[in-house]
Amino acid sequence: MSTALTVLNNNSIQEGGLGIDFSSKFLQAKPANLIIVQPNNQTEGAIKGNLRINETGDQYEEMWATFLALPTEQRQYHIGDPGELNRTPENLMCFSSDMIQPHAKARQPQAINCANCPRQDWGPWREYKEKNDGRTSKALIPPCDAHYRALLIDDKYKLPLSMYLRSKAKEPFEQGMENFTRVLLKAQAEGHRPNIFDIKFRIRTKLVVQGKFQFYVPVFDSFKFIEPEEREQFGAVYLNYVASKQRKEQDAAVAAAEAEVSTSQASVDNSVTEGEYVDGDIII
Repeated sequence: MSTALTVLNNNSIQEGGLGIDFSSKFLQAKPANLIIVQPNNQTEGAIKGNLRINETGDQYEEMWATFLALPTEQRQYHIGDPGELNRTPENLMCFSSDMIQPHAKARQPQAINCANCPRQDWGPWREYKEKNDGRTSKALIPPCDAHYRALLIDDKYKLPLSMYLRSKAKEPFEQGMENFTRVLLKAQAEGHRPNIFDIKFRIRTKLVVQGKFQFYVPVFDSFKFIEPEEREQFGAVYLNYVASKQRKEQDAAVAAAEAEVSTSQASVDNSVTEGEYVDGDIII
């Protein structure tokens, strides 16, 4: 698996604070789900291979977007048959947002720690593959799904979007993140302080054929910095978010400076009160 996401978590390229808080007054809209219409999708009007906003039904062949936060890796365990599109809120029994332990709001936690949970254990699947000349069994695929979640905003609908990258979609996402990282590192080497929401990129899809199976995977490419005149294309939510982050950075810088002055003054005060006076001098 690519280490691109690990590279992205390097603090040296996260200057400025990159978290996102959708409880902010600027981001009251709950992120809509961005999906890829697969060949087996039966939704009326859905065009195979298109990107589609699940809640609104809007769809398009490609889109330009920017991240609002670093992608995260998560887990979800749904009951039901995966072949029957079982990933619904009603079927979600357990989930983790940190890959370490079930979330406090998980309906039915399956273990204390994710690492010890049989729902995510690939051991039986690997053992079957080794004993059967490379053949695999779908029945042994662990039901707890490890995936990536990306929070972004597009320049067309100007909505906060949530995109889940699962299964065959994970590798092309990781490849895209490698190129994303190169853009950030190049900017840093040139003396800039890049934030992730300063870079736009294109999302489209590609058809993959494996034997008798066909499916679409996402493609993330054309990473480039957003020009000042382009910022308005991403709408008020994006502009308010960037402005709020800049204000927080400034506030943090002022707070840090004030704390440094306060600490320095306290050090001077302590030296005066704790020292001994000898012939008019303070001996520490």
